[in-house]
Amino acid sequence: MLIFLFVLALLAAAILYGIFFLLFKLIWVLCSKQRNFWPLILAGAATLLTIIAMVWAVYSTVNKYLLPLTPIVETIQTQQQPVYGPHAYKDQRFGFGLTLYDGTVLSDWIDLPDGGPSLLVGVDTNFFLNTAPQEENPFSAYLLARVQLPNNPSDAMEIAHTVIRQAQQAQFNGQISIEEPEEIYAGTNASAAIMDGVLSSSSGAEMSFKLLLAKNNNVLYALLGFYGQHNGQQTEQTLRSFRFNAQSWQPSPAFPAEAMGSPAF
Repeated sequence: MLIFLFVLALLAAAILYGIFFLLFKLIWVLCSKQRNFWPLILAGAATLLTIIAMVWAVYSTVNKYLLPLTPIVETIQTQQQPVYGPHAYKDQRFGFGLTLYDGTVLSDWIDLPDGGPSLLVGVDTNFFLNTAPQEENPFSAYLLARVQLPNNPSDAMEIAHTVIRQAQQAQFNGQISIEEPEEIYAGTNASAAIMDGVLSSSSGAEMSFKLLLAKNNNVLYALLGFYGQHNGQQTEQTLRSFRFNAQSWQPSPAFPAEAMGSPAF
């Protein structure tokens, strides 16, 4: 496999070199020059610089968008047994708190360019253990976006109704249905709303989700939780546990076994 990739890389470099050589040779002909020496040299230099730029771009992309996923990847690679129960998560960068359940692990922050949102990705790593048939394994995944809103007077409930209207107007190969939002507590001087929804594809496949919108001053957190049939209550409790100030925050108590469903070993 490595030999094949190496040969493929050499072939791509040769094609790139040929393109640059033809380009510089055309320039040389237009300048009434006959020798191939400079087109050969310039084509080689341009090829080398292009390869370096491509390698740097790949390296920067991996560092920026894939390296933050390391906590999740390492947990999946090293975890031997399922993990159950609640555990506290306090964000070291922005100071908010959450209650995470079972094997849920969050990534490091991914900062999108041009003033875009900062993102966290989370997944219940128990899902990747072969302890039960796949359809019985617990599944939950999270996407948290932190957005700086410039002078937005709307509270979380108003933003939630805007999200619902936009979802109803969205045109894609499927359908999004969202229930009426419920106002909840997320901290002093903050507003928050939670809502349930279902994402349906044109093939009939459905994925349930819950969405939390929490706003404090001009900072908005949007926490989206996708879940399987056994993880709806845990996902909701995770979203409801969001607090802006986590200095004196404690995780929510564990659910009774009958409420969560029996662990799958």
